[in-house]
Amino acid sequence: MLLMASRSRIRIRSARLTRTGTACLLVALLRAAGLAAAPALDGFGILQFQPTRKGTLEWTSAHWGNGVARLIKYSGDPYDPTGWSDNHSSGSGDSLYIDGKGTLLINGGGPRFHINSTNLYAGTAPVRKVPPQAYLNIEATGYARRMSAGGSAWDGMEIQVRTGPLAHASAGGNVCDATGYASRFRDDGNWDWEKELKHPDSKVYSTRAGASAPLFPGKTVPIGKWIGMKFLAYNVDGGAHVRLETYIDTVSDVGSGPPADGGHWEKVGEMVDDGADFPGGDVSGCPGLTQSMAITEGHGTMLIRTDNEACEWKFVSLREIDPTVTTGLLPARPPSLRASPGQAAPEWLWEGRFDARGRSREIPGF
Repeated sequence: MLLMASRSRIRIRSARLTRTGTACLLVALLRAAGLAAAPALDGFGILQFQPTRKGTLEWTSAHWGNGVARLIKYSGDPYDPTGWSDNHSSGSGDSLYIDGKGTLLINGGGPRFHINSTNLYAGTAPVRKVPPQAYLNIEATGYARRMSAGGSAWDGMEIQVRTGPLAHASAGGNVCDATGYASRFRDDGNWDWEKELKHPDSKVYSTRAGASAPLFPGKTVPIGKWIGMKFLAYNVDGGAHVRLETYIDTVSDVGSGPPADGGHWEKVGEMVDDGADFPGGDVSGCPGLTQSMAITEGHGTMLIRTDNEACEWKFVSLREIDPTVTTGLLPARPPSLRASPGQAAPEWLWEGRFDARGRSREIPGF
């Protein structure tokens, strides 16, 4: 079906499109005709899937581009307007380096960059400049570029949310404070969600419990290529369960600036954690934690991490969202992206030929 839009009418001509592709294209043409509202964008011009909850503060990495090159030390980043930047790395050799042009380089054996809005800190706390925030229902976005090899198969691009600030890496913490969900694009070319209740034990889920799934079939994550991740985690069913959604942008060129048109997002996966299908790992000695629990509290912290390799990040944001309100982006989220089974050569099976903005999908280099 071919749709031709103007402010006065929309004509439909015969052609073949999938139902999802038709819906996406229709929304795009309605916006072009001025008949639908444009989607909301964040401060970098990146598409927002859910609106920011009123009365909350959005954290962004805009201050990474202030022209001042620097290391983030254990006392934090003095140029962070919130005071929430936190070096929670495992050793003194682990580096969190901001180039002053908008990019953070994480490098070393166990680098951990925390956005820690709480007043809890193991050691000398950075100076907090704004009040704490729960970050319960969140939308986290960022672009990362793998810079070197050397990590384990499960290393790579990772955003973890709902975690507590004291569990990971640094001495003087609390291993029972992990309580987080991570979205991972792994170096081995797979993806998964990781659920960690007590540090360091964790379990994973992708299309099923205990397993990761192909993201770049037959390939590892490429070195030197910017890849976008968008991760949503929010409570559903009256707050009893947690919905996880992960999206990827492998198309946008962000080497010299933000992605065009809000990014080129495709859905990697989604699930609802009721605790039973996605059990956690070891919780021994941790009062209040059970392996069958969903992580329904916010805990105020997000982290970015890798191990034993270098990775760059830019255009990072963390927002508290209102999941009950939609932005009018689509009748549904972008269609799922998954690997074709039984193929010798890497190929993609698409549930639609158009992304969230009605654009044709073309993934160069894959």
